[in-house]
Amino acid sequence: MDNALLEQLGTKIDQLLDEMELLRMEVSELRAERDSLTSERDNLLSNQTDSTDRIKALLGRFDNLDAA
Repeated sequence: MDNALLEQLGTKIDQLLDEMELLRMEVSELRAERDSLTSERDNLLSNQTDSTDRIKALLGRFDNLDAA
């Protein structure tokens, strides 16, 4: 192989390595975002469960009033 081909190959490899690093950073950012969204979802589900329990308790109080 002549020098020009080796230089082109070296340039392509450098570009590939740069692209791989950018993709690694993007994957890392997406994983952090996923973890944040998962945590937010878990909090929302917990709040929904708490709200549902409170509504059931209030409805139970209405049922007690109707029975009285």
